[in-house]
Amino acid sequence: MAVLGFNFATENLGLAVSPDTSGGPVFEKIYRGPTIKAEFLLEYLDKLLKANNLSLPDISRIGTAIGPGAFTGLRLSLVTAKTLALELNIPLVPVPTLAALAHQCQNEARGQNIRVIMDACRGESAAALFAPDLRRLEPDRIVKTADAPREKDCVIIENRPAKALSVCALAAQAVKFLSRAEILSLAPAYSHGSRVNSTAKPELQHLKIGQNHS
Repeated sequence: MAVLGFNFATENLGLAVSPDTSGGPVFEKIYRGPTIKAEFLLEYLDKLLKANNLSLPDISRIGTAIGPGAFTGLRLSLVTAKTLALELNIPLVPVPTLAALAHQCQNEARGQNIRVIMDACRGESAAALFAPDLRRLEPDRIVKTADAPREKDCVIIENRPAKALSVCALAAQAVKFLSRAEILSLAPAYSHGSRVNSTAKPELQHLKIGQNHS
């Protein structure tokens, strides 16, 4: 059985599968470019599974980057992850994007705290601080890029490409799982709201898109 991971929170869109126990092969595919490519998620997933002689029944749990991140990538990947998890009756693990970035750079930190800074566009960045063992030392926050903290006694991880394999790894470590109702109500944490002007389009206001969730 395998863990499926999505990291569609940034412009580098990642899918990966890894064993749910150590020792097996891992596979990852990165698609570089605007998050609008996220509309091809199901096609990308089908190619990844077929290339590795896997099918959906081989998946034991799903991890997905939950944000902060780009509106299009997060929304489409979360909808896909929810649908698959509910249909396959397997756990869905939401993974904070900045925690996944800290995980993939954990060896580089060499025992130091890890300051993660990720471009959030519009002159802003998402930032968080993690201990060497990945314990969270501060919550995710959106700050002006010029004001992003860059401590001298930390390893600074800034604007690194996100990897879906780190989402897989953190999902594999999870011991508490969401109920069906919690999966259905799960919402991503967008770096910014949608650019859709719902005020000018009253018919869209009931969708509440563009609201940040934490």
